[in-house]
Parts: sequence; structure tokens; C-alpha cells
Amino acid sequence: MTTASEPGAWAGRTLGGRYLVLRVLGRGGMGVVYEAVALAGGERFAVKILDREWSKDPTVAGRFAREGRAASAASSEHIVRVLDGGTEDGSPYLVMELLQGDDLGKRLRRERTLPVDEALRVADQLLRGLEAAHAQGVVHRDLKPDNVMVVPGAAGDAVAKIVDFGMSRIERAVGGTRPLPLTRRGIVLGTPLYMSPEQVRASRDVDARTDLYAVGAILFECLAGRPPHVGEAYEQILLDICTEDAPDVRRWRPEVSGDLAAFVARALAREPDERFQTAAEMRGALDAAARVP
Repeated sequence: MTTASEPGAWAGRTLGGRYLVLRVLGRGGMGVVYEAVALAGGERFAVKILDREWSKDPTVAGRFAREGRAASAASSEHIVRVLDGGTEDGSPYLVMELLQGDDLGKRLRRERTLPVDEALRVADQLLRGLEAAHAQGVVHRDLKPDNVMVVPGAAGDAVAKIVDFGMSRIERAVGGTRPLPLTRRGIVLGTPLYMSPEQVRASRDVDARTDLYAVGAILFECLAGRPPHVGEAYEQILLDICTEDAPDVRRWRPEVSGDLAAFVARALAREPDERFQTAAEMRGALDAAARVP
């Protein structure tokens, strides 16, 4: 007999009397993502269902609920749309647009690097999505290649979409919600390879600039085939992020222009005040660097 926490356990069941769960699309640390179909109209969706064991943890359940609220608050072509949600048999779920494509992490594990032009397009689109999120006071805090889906666009071009706002923080009231911290001070959240120094230190003043650092780290990996800071031990990576400047991306990608290398270096500055201060400013600088021969 299967339990609701096992992958595939929800297949064939109905959520909220509106969605028929079809098949597993992926498994995360706290739940499973399924393909589902609307009983009225037949439209296909992705449904993320929180494991029942995790739903009993108020902190985890709060993060899950916050993911839906955060993604819904920030409207952008470059952020996955969360369309509905509810609870079925004690397990919360979110109904999202169904994305057909690969996440950037899989692409990089397969190909290691991207063509320079494509890497710049991905970074530009991530910044467009963050501009919308930050305008609503939403900071993602766990931006990494695995949380970026690259899907076909309406014109046949590739479109990058930010997913998984489960670790996000809402800095101010949005749509009547209250801004609530999701973690206690001193708790490190996020993926270390893409975390800013202030996030590694679990600083109280982590703000939207931590997401901009993550875009810089993702762009570095798209160009160099590795993140800016690597190591054999988790602790060593965290120490290097806090104490060592990121290496010059041209060490692994010599054809990168000096202006683009300088852009990446500024994006990865250890001090937040030395980085780009907004997604709009960073996107403008990226465009300028990309236009330099």
C-alpha cells in the first residue's frame, strides 16, 4: 500500500474536485510535482504537492504557502505562473503553468557551457523576472540553474522562467499579506554555490542584491562551465565565498570581452554596495557590456 508521500501516490486522484493528477514530473526535497488536467476544459497544469509529513511542520508549510503568494504577486513572463492552490487529504498543493523544457541545471550538466549570446539572453531574462519580483518586495533567495526553466517561447525562441519561490522572503505587504520572516536569524538557506556572502553569513540585512549576485554566479557558470567558487567541502565553499574574490571568467572562456568580464566581476562583488543595486541597473549594464565588440 502506497502512502501520500511516495512519488506517484497521487496519480489518478482528484484535487479539489477540479484537477485529475496524471503522472510524476519531478521530485523535490519536500514534495512531488505532477502533471494534472483540469476536469473542466482539459487544460494541462503542473501541480506541486507537499508531502504529508512536511505539511505538519508549520515552518515548511508556511514556506510552501509563501511560494504561491510570492510567485502570484510578481507577474512576469520570466516567472512561473501559480494559478490555484488548496489542500487535499491534509496535503497542500499549488497549481502552476505546465512548462515544457529543461531546467538550466540539466542543460549545464549535459553541455557544461552555453554560447556567449545565449548565456547573456538567459541572464537578461532572469533580471527581467527579478525586476518584477523585487518591485513587489519579493526576494527569491535560492536562485540557481535548477530553478531556471528554459522553455520554447511564442516566437520559437527560448524563454527563461524562474521557478521555486519556496525560500523567498516578502519584504513588505503585498496584496494584503503581511511580511513575515521565514527563518530565524543565523539559519543559512539556499544553495551554497550561488549564495552571496551576506546570505552565507545569515546576515539580518539580506536583500534583493543577493538575487543579483546569484544571477552573476549563474552567468559565470554558463560561460566558464563551473560556478565561481568550488571546493570539496561545503564549509570550504562558504569560506571562499566570504573571503575570496571570484576568479576572472576569462580564465576558462578567453573569448569573453574585458567589459563582460568586468560586468561579471562586479555582479559577484563580495560587498553588496559594490554590486549592481537593482535588477534594472544590472540589466542595463549587461546590455552595454554585450554591445561592446
